[in-house]
Amino acid sequence: MPRYFFDVKDGHRLFDASGFVCEDDTDAMIRASVLAIGVSLDSPEDDPERRVAIINDAGREIGNVPVYSRPSYRNPAK
Repeated sequence: MPRYFFDVKDGHRLFDASGFVCEDDTDAMIRASVLAIGVSLDSPEDDPERRVAIINDAGREIGNVPVYSRPSYRNPAK
């Protein structure tokens, strides 16, 4: 099975040195979506440029998933 790498991009780039083994490109996209949720929880500030890039084992970016900011829950009565 091929290995995919998931780099976080947002003006600066965080490289994934180890990657994950995935069945195919679709499986890699699903994993990237899960990683994007984790990134949004760790870094909740809003950044429309932030995304998780999916890199195949040939070093080619095959897609990316946006990282959305964590929603804020504000009590409107306050």
